[in-house]
Amino acid sequence: MDPAAFQRLPRRHYGTRRWVILGGIVAVFLCSWWLDLRPQGLLPPDASRWDRALRFFGAAFTPAFEYEDALTPDDAPSVFSKALGGAGLTLRYAVAAMSLAVPVGLLLGFLGAKSWWPQPRRAASSIFLVALYTASRSLMTLTRSIHELIWALLFLSAFGVSPLAGMIALATPFSGTLGKVFSELIDEEALDSARALSAIGHRPVQIFFIGILPRALPNLITYTFYRFECALRSSAVLGFVGIETIGLYIELSHEEFYYREVWTYLYVLLAMIILVDLWGAAIRRRLQS
Repeated sequence: MDPAAFQRLPRRHYGTRRWVILGGIVAVFLCSWWLDLRPQGLLPPDASRWDRALRFFGAAFTPAFEYEDALTPDDAPSVFSKALGGAGLTLRYAVAAMSLAVPVGLLLGFLGAKSWWPQPRRAASSIFLVALYTASRSLMTLTRSIHELIWALLFLSAFGVSPLAGMIALATPFSGTLGKVFSELIDEEALDSARALSAIGHRPVQIFFIGILPRALPNLITYTFYRFECALRSSAVLGFVGIETIGLYIELSHEEFYYREVWTYLYVLLAMIILVDLWGAAIRRRLQS
């Protein structure tokens, strides 16, 4: 905002802002009191917990390249090879889920946007469009309101522990989130091109694909890459409900207190996410240029 314009804001805006900030601070203290949050709760209650915490964080400096279990067969793949395999499985689930979530999100984003609606509209058209808009927004809210772990438990009950269950569990909430953000990005685009196309007789769907979607596409791609990074993390978390990703290896090693193996898997997961982030940043720079 222009500083001069900021200075011309009515004084009531400053008062409203102060009350909002004060209300947020009061809400934090009330929630902390209700949940009985205390700083000493972060401290281990006994010496054994201190020892375990020190062992865990100390293992970060010496990640394992060999299994800590002495009974591991000699012909078993190395810890690093197993970590790379788990990262590959994690990546596959994320790619498969996003391959389904992106087209569904685009469809929901189109149905949940208003910028392509014809002007003026007949009463019947308005009723149909409002009903379509409400139904799509409700579906987006439903799918993204439930965490992917809960979706995973539901689909695991229906399909068993299978790749299909993991893919659908990830794709379902990501479709709703992508659809919501896509619809907002589409509606935020300038409508000068859309109005010009409408003036020369183009239909609403043509206006969307020619005048609106190309302008919103860079932002849509940028957000899609961000959600892909989130899908990688969520895919790893699916391992904690039994689906074979790198998260399953982390859980199994943690249960046996093989903390050095845990850090090996964590470092491989971190490296994969950093590579995806660098890839997304390079694509964003190309889009901006």
